Amino acid sequence: MTAPVAPADEEWLPAVERWAGGPAVVRGRRELTGGYVSDGVRRVDLDAGGRSLAVVVKRTGPGEVAAMRALTEVPGLARPLLLAAGSGWIVTPFHAGRPPAAGEPVADDVFADLARVHAHWLGRRPPGVPVVDAPWWAGLCDRVLVAVSGGLARTGDARFAATADLLRAWRGDPRVTRALALLPATLVHGDPHRGNLLAGPDGTAIIDWGGARVAPAGLDLAVLAAQGAPLPAAYRAIRGAEPDALETAWATVQVHVQYMGFAADHLGPARVAEMAATAATALDLLGP
Repeated sequence: MTAPVAPADEEWLPAVERWAGGPAVVRGRRELTGGYVSDGVRRVDLDAGGRSLAVVVKRTGPGEVAAMRALTEVPGLARPLLLAAGSGWIVTPFHAGRPPAAGEPVADDVFADLARVHAHWLGRRPPGVPVVDAPWWAGLCDRVLVAVSGGLARTGDARFAATADLLRAWRGDPRVTRALALLPATLVHGDPHRGNLLAGPDGTAIIDWGGARVAPAGLDLAVLAAQGAPLPAAYRAIRGAEPDALETAWATVQVHVQYMGFAADHLGPARVAEMAATAATALDLLGP
């Protein structure tokens, strides 16, 4: 896959100047590392509107552009998430920080910001953001099946074969499609693992909304719970609710399937089989 290329200054700088209310001059830039997309993500230091400003300029797809624009409508977020956006690019504030280490608590402000997003968009669909529905679920199973089948081809391990059979059955499983029809949906980040959280002196920022979608809110909470981050009172206080048993069961299925492709490529058949068993148990909780 060809890595994206960061947008040229003439694409985004005029929009930042409008946001800043004055001319912007580039004082420095450097690539940000982290995955194949690093060529399309760049830190740029500016003098803009009479002040110094560090921003992240990112080449991205229409789904993330739409999600970031939807976030600007959410009141009360702890920090601004979008400065400017255009066709295939976004400009966001640069957040100095590091991902929380394994076992380190996830800050309450992460849950508070997610609660605000979940509450604001509950029952509504931001234009341009992908929707998790029956066809989307089938497509996810098909994509994960490619990775699992690749693991089978490399190793011949029977656990990959058994998981591939499950994915073929699950892609049209009526328990999943029924749950998606019943559960209320909202805008979710979709992938708030620790690598997408930056803990700094001014709080913890949630970055990389490229996996944002319209889905039950329990998806974000299940990703965090799987990393040892239980739901704090900060979420309940803002959202006024938490996922019920049906939403929790669906989210458990979703999380273990959506990360199964990574596990097949990097973690081996034992971890894949463990994830499949967890998903199967959660599926049984969705009903007959």
